[in-house]
Amino acid sequence: MTRTQISIGIATFCVAVAACGTNGDGGGTGGDNGSGGTTTAGSAGSSGRGGSSGAGGATGVGGGGAGPGGVSGNGGTTGLGGVTGTGGSATGGTTGAGGSAGRGGAGATGGAGGRGGSAGGSGGRGGASATGGSSGGRGGGTGGSVSTGGSVSTGGTGGGTGAAFPFSPPFMLGADITWTLEDEAAGATYSDGGKAQPLEQIMANYGFNYIRIRTFVNPSAAAGYSPGLGFADLAHTITWAKRVKACGMGILLDFHMSDTWASIGHQDVPAAWAGLSGTALNTAAHDYVKSSLAAMVAAGVEPDMVQVGNETDSHMAGVGMSPWTNFANLVNAGIKAVRETDPRIIVIAQDGRPRPSNGESPDFNTWVDWYLKGNPSGTQPIDEDGICGSTYGTTTTPAGGDWTTSFSYVINTYNKPVWSCEYTNTHVDAINGVMRALPKNMGRGTFIWEPTRYPELNGGATGSNSVLFSNTGGNGGKYATNAAIAEYATLAKSYGLAVPSGTCH
Repeated sequence: MTRTQISIGIATFCVAVAACGTNGDGGGTGGDNGSGGTTTAGSAGSSGRGGSSGAGGATGVGGGGAGPGGVSGNGGTTGLGGVTGTGGSATGGTTGAGGSAGRGGAGATGGAGGRGGSAGGSGGRGGASATGGSSGGRGGGTGGSVSTGGSVSTGGTGGGTGAAFPFSPPFMLGADITWTLEDEAAGATYSDGGKAQPLEQIMANYGFNYIRIRTFVNPSAAAGYSPGLGFADLAHTITWAKRVKACGMGILLDFHMSDTWASIGHQDVPAAWAGLSGTALNTAAHDYVKSSLAAMVAAGVEPDMVQVGNETDSHMAGVGMSPWTNFANLVNAGIKAVRETDPRIIVIAQDGRPRPSNGESPDFNTWVDWYLKGNPSGTQPIDEDGICGSTYGTTTTPAGGDWTTSFSYVINTYNKPVWSCEYTNTHVDAINGVMRALPKNMGRGTFIWEPTRYPELNGGATGSNSVLFSNTGGNGGKYATNAAIAEYATLAKSYGLAVPSGTCH
């Protein structure tokens, strides 16, 4: 999503299966074409999120699905490395030789053998899919073979702080509210029922348990996301992440891998990386991700999930998918830095328009195949744990059938979990219903995109009032919850989630 792409023209949504816009999904990040095909102002981008066919009037991209509900199945009683691995203890199992790290289990007892297996292992990432149960441990030793054990768990317990890592609730009810620090700097305040509270506290009070945070390489650059101010740089990301973690919520960190908005048709190379290619560019990407995560770990705000690239439908950081090896090497360089930091972190890829016949090259299924098998198949896959998508629009009636088709393909073909990492309130029922009904309980969660902004996207009037918050005074004004936000607490309770999801400290 970009600022201006969504602020113009989104109010005029297409109806039914109208062919809205050739590019973009629902006012995506930066683009010439906005939601429903109406032309938006698009901040920095040649294509927005409208989608080749409008979402029954809404805008572009399909939705997400299931995720590693407990990211590592930990194979029942057998944990990562066993109780007394050589590197330290782990949860469950008898004794093992450790396991260099493994992803831990956000909490699953199911599965056949868990990560690390009977003798620990070199790390192992788990296998198929378990449900519920107790949490797995890190292990931490050497030697042993790796068992692929139970798959990604859908259960698990714990919160974003002081609990099993990565945080994996039964369902991730999330939001991207990265504009908070910027709006607060302009004077924004937030209240619920007349009581002033931080925005993250309000979200937690209504059952939200995950926050997505976008971050940029150098947003202060002249052509950056926040020229001269640096909002959404590493320092601001850490400040915001501390507040999120203090509310017990999980963090999905979204590396745009650019100085400014990265979207379907806008993937600029960061200024500091200009002129680099091949190994030098891969090294720059690796080192940027590695140093960013090291700083977050040191600050006590290690992200539970990470995206290396935002809406990487055809490019990332200026590098296209042809030749494929150049693209795959670049994305994998960033992912390698994540794995080196902590192999338990869940790594996902985002498609900007996850629906069949989406008018793109490659189309969604082909994009998934290239990512997870390589192009051609068997050459060089990208090391992802799951797939997410921007679900701003749908082309089917009732809404969401195309999302079901697309994300079921990921699950049934690759046994990978899926999410909707961006959607607007106009599709709250459709996308959450799709996620909950996907095969194998692998529809893992949803993230509403900037619910304090852009009322025309979020189901409210085109004036100052959005559907979840009434606002006076613009982006730096006074935001007050209205009746619409209560639906999220109802959804959370129906999913067995805690409401409030955590207590902010």
